[in-house]
Amino acid sequence: HPPTRISPETSMLRLWQTMDLDTANAVPFFRAYSATLTDHFYTTNYAEMKTVTSSGTYVLEKTPGFVFRTPEPSTVPLLRLYSPGATDHFYTTNATEANYVIINGGYGTEGTGAYVYATQVGGSIPLYRLYNPAILDNFFTTDEAEKQNAILNLGYTDLGITCYVLRSL
Repeated sequence: HPPTRISPETSMLRLWQTMDLDTANAVPFFRAYSATLTDHFYTTNYAEMKTVTSSGTYVLEKTPGFVFRTPEPSTVPLLRLYSPGATDHFYTTNATEANYVIINGGYGTEGTGAYVYATQVGGSIPLYRLYNPAILDNFFTTDEAEKQNAILNLGYTDLGITCYVLRSL
């Protein structure tokens, strides 16, 4: 058999998808959950997470991955929104979606929560978004088993990939 020829574009794409990313400025994307409020909360700010969890309302959970506090090459803003009526935090890279939930869903903006990858690059992994309409909770995870458990046992619906983050270092 003759060798399979790979186009230069395909070769560069494969290289881009497998190259190591510069993690020097990466920070944990902390996650906490409040059973009382049925809300998942994510932040890059350890002091903010400490304040939220010290009240006892939220409990620190595992970190789904690493993100950036400031823009890095190939990253986009991950917008953080909050609905006081639903007591729900929501995160998206899509400004149109953010505007929609602000206008129609009672959410307010809390600015940029982190900088993430819109597409898979280097060693990045998907951050999945799930939603439970019974408790009005958006849930984000990089763990496939956790995602499946939420869908099969906890009433969440898979809403796809929100963005890509760095796996826990």
